[in-house]
Amino acid sequence: MIVFASGNVTDALALLKFRESISIDPYGILLSWNTSTHFCNWHGITCHLIHQRVTELNLQGYKLKGSISPHIGNLSYMRIFNLNHNNFYGNIPQELGRLSQLQFIFVDIIHWKEKFLQT
Repeated sequence: MIVFASGNVTDALALLKFRESISIDPYGILLSWNTSTHFCNWHGITCHLIHQRVTELNLQGYKLKGSISPHIGNLSYMRIFNLNHNNFYGNIPQELGRLSQLQFIFVDIIHWKEKFLQT
């Protein structure tokens, strides 16, 4: 059983699933992403001060390698999603399309397979 320090379990689980999809983290940026620390204190995460929900995921320029987990679509308060200057591959998950608060998305994807949010 996973126990979180406190906060929204949905956001914490989505972030942990995202971390699992990262195969290379050369600077150890995601080492702070664990259940003993509130996810709002994790590196690259900004939360709403009152609701304690993720509003920004910013991991720009850390040379991370992996895919983007579809669970990222569960971060329903996220406004900024910045993964620029990393080495992500595969598809941008369609689940990002359900994030109605999302205002900015910055992602470099290697080997595009599908268009994001096809209409």
